[in-house]
Amino acid sequence: MGKIAKIWFCIVLVIFIGFMAVVIQTFRPIRNVQPDDVMQVQGVVTQIAEAPGFDIAITLKNDQHYYYINRGLTQNLTIDQLNNTILNKSVTLYTIKRWTIFTRDGNMGHVSKLIIDGKVIYNEIKNDIHEQTKN
Repeated sequence: MGKIAKIWFCIVLVIFIGFMAVVIQTFRPIRNVQPDDVMQVQGVVTQIAEAPGFDIAITLKNDQHYYYINRGLTQNLTIDQLNNTILNKSVTLYTIKRWTIFTRDGNMGHVSKLIIDGKVIYNEIKNDIHEQTKN
């Protein structure tokens, strides 16, 4: 193997390893959410809808992010209940804080805790000051 072939092989290997690191960071599952893994987002809810995979999609006023409660419809939450409780009201969302190629600002949109008027509607954060909601 010639010198140019070795250099080319090393360059390709480094690019491949970098690419794999980005893919793993982007697509690794969200499990065992801890308080340090989330960021706080506040806003007024303008829309609540059912999303694929039994998710609940939440839209905040003047916010371009896609917020969702993963498998929310299987966790004792309903669209009607949330429409009555949080629609057109100010809420606090705690979303996963993780950089990926798609979320360069660190806001993944996966809602781990939902609070309105100091009342916890949904919470999946382990070791949190609020009790986890039951599945």
